[in-house]
Formats: sequence, structure tokens, C-alpha cells
Amino acid sequence: MGKKGIRNASEILEVLRQVKVNIPLQDMIKQVPTYAKFLKDLCTIKRGLTVNKKVFLTEQVSAILQCKSPLKYKDPGRPTISIMIGGKVVEKALLDLGESVNLLPYSIYKQLGLGELKPTTSLYL
Repeated sequence: MGKKGIRNASEILEVLRQVKVNIPLQDMIKQVPTYAKFLKDLCTIKRGLTVNKKVFLTEQVSAILQCKSPLKYKDPGRPTISIMIGGKVVEKALLDLGESVNLLPYSIYKQLGLGELKPTTSLYL
């Protein structure tokens, strides 16, 4: 795209900024093919648009720009607690750290007397 195209793109972008949409965007795109092409190009073609605005960065963004990596915490391993289920004490029950994993150790399953196990096709990686 030449300089004329960039100028036109800037002009179109400025017009779009000033548009007060009273019709659905889809209808506007159908009625004005130039805008449709510009919006399509904006989504598919990489181009540099210069925007002269100042923004305030949060600490996290500032750290990313300065290539500072966040603190890494040690792997907690297998955090366990003692619990009581239906009057039975279970030592070393896995503590839920918020992950969506529904597993029960076989020894606890037997201890609770929950009946026979049924086969499953689930695969745990």
C-alpha cells in the first residue's frame, strides 16, 4: 500500500471515529464497500498506525516491558490435610488447590465403603 493508501486509511479511520452508529454495523458495511474493505484490511493486514497518546502502565505491564520475570514459587508438592468423612478419619487427604481434578485414592474409596468400582473411559495425563 503506497502513501496515498496510508493517507486514505488514516482518513477513513478518522471518519469511523466520528461516526455515531444508529444502524447495525453489518448494515453499514454492506452499504459502504470502502468501509468494509478498510475494516477487512485492518483485521488481516499488519500495518503501523501512529497513535500519539500517553498511557499509564500498571506494574505488571511495566515489568513485562523491562523483561523482568515475576517471582516463581516453589512447587507445593502434594499438600495434604487430615479430614473426617462420615465419622471416618482420613489422614493425608489431598488439599484442593483450585484445580478441576476429581480423583479419590483407592484406599480411601475402600475405607468409605462406596460399593463396587465401575470401568471408565476417562484418560488422565
